[in-house]
Amino acid sequence: MDTPTVKPASPHLQRTLTLFDAVGIVVCAMIGSGIFIVSSQAATELQSGSLLLLAWLISGIMTIIGSLAFAELAAGCPEVGGQYTYIKNAWGDLPAFLYGWTLSFVIKSGSIAAVALGFAKFATILLPAIGTVQIQVGPIFLSSLSSQKLLATALILALTAINILGVKIVARIQNVVTITNWLALVLIIVAGTVFSLNSATFINNMHPLPWLANWDVPLFCTLGIALVGPLFALDGWNNVTFIAAEIKNPVKNLPLALILGAGLTTVLYLLVNGVYLAGLSLNAIMGAKNGVVGAALMHSAMGPFGERLITAIILVAAFGCVNSMILSGSRAIYALARDGHFFKRAAQLGERSNVPETALWLQAGWSVFLVLSRAFSDLLDYMVFASLLFYGLTVAGLFILRKRQPNRRPVYRVGGYPLLPLAYCLLCVWIMGSLLYLRPISAGISLIIVLLGIPPYFALARRKGDNFPLRPEQGQERLEIEPGAL
Repeated sequence: MDTPTVKPASPHLQRTLTLFDAVGIVVCAMIGSGIFIVSSQAATELQSGSLLLLAWLISGIMTIIGSLAFAELAAGCPEVGGQYTYIKNAWGDLPAFLYGWTLSFVIKSGSIAAVALGFAKFATILLPAIGTVQIQVGPIFLSSLSSQKLLATALILALTAINILGVKIVARIQNVVTITNWLALVLIIVAGTVFSLNSATFINNMHPLPWLANWDVPLFCTLGIALVGPLFALDGWNNVTFIAAEIKNPVKNLPLALILGAGLTTVLYLLVNGVYLAGLSLNAIMGAKNGVVGAALMHSAMGPFGERLITAIILVAAFGCVNSMILSGSRAIYALARDGHFFKRAAQLGERSNVPETALWLQAGWSVFLVLSRAFSDLLDYMVFASLLFYGLTVAGLFILRKRQPNRRPVYRVGGYPLLPLAYCLLCVWIMGSLLYLRPISAGISLIIVLLGIPPYFALARRKGDNFPLRPEQGQERLEIEPGAL
């Protein structure tokens, strides 16, 4: 009697990440180099310490509300693809495709490129020799190839290779970086409080408040634009939603990871900026060397040693941030391809690693292109508008899903509904309106980049005929909740 042949199981995403792993991914994605830099630019735009603190407060409130709304969406649909899946469920295939298009080709890859270059920039502070090499390689887009660009490229490729080894290895790295990041922010708060805290400086930065007497539309829009930097520094909390299919007990742990990670980091950010304003004059914040306010504060508190220490910590934070974005961005590409919106091969998982290897390398290749390109930083500025557009669209999807599915009862439901989600959407509209009013070219180009995804969408529709677009019941890896998971 022949022994029946057992067909090996096909590769699939495995639930190996714990709650602590998920919180670590949220924190690492949020704490990059932004908290140490963007306050200088925001202070320069606002010319007021009180407005600077207000900008961070509003940005923090937006982050917390957004994470609460995403927590409900994640609890109701803990699948791979995260925000892409939420938009698809609420708004349909075209908006989801446009989000995936924008995220994969510009937002995520561009952010990876920017933070990797930031890593290389700060590496030159500790090792000045790194920044001395400049290679002329031709008249095309690679007009010059600096050692900083080579270092940024090497970082992206190395972290992509590590991600290929499996999600658990990445999680271990993130856990170490998470603890380092939190310690870094606590160090700034403690050192600034002990060595540099000056109540008179804080009061001088808060007063006078001339903007109260001169409040008008341009100033209102300037405040809206000044939120872009803090929001960028706080961004990344949604990354964990893209890897929902790899988190243990996601119905419970995913909302907790969003709330804990985003909430704790937001509180630390507000405390850090309070210390900035109590330890440095407004002019010192605006004129910080290379815009690194954290280094200026640590130099004031602990001398050159403090400056070098915080620079080393920024490198660790940037390293973890790039790693987190590589992990989450590849899952968005995987979800896009799985739904037939991208190369088929990008929807395949490695037989041994059980991770989307092709999606990882495609993302790495495009990110490296942006690193080597001249205009990548401008591209990032353009995409701030698009990021807010899709954040607002995702949160607004809560209203649609609750109306469409009145009996839907996820484990977590956002409090303050409908006021909090509505407030978030209105704040997004305010900031986008401010960008359109004061920076119409950047906002316009941003919108054009989003709309450029429409022709490919309908090209795929014509090619696939009746089988396109996929419906939610087609090709979806639905969550099977284990008994007792709730």
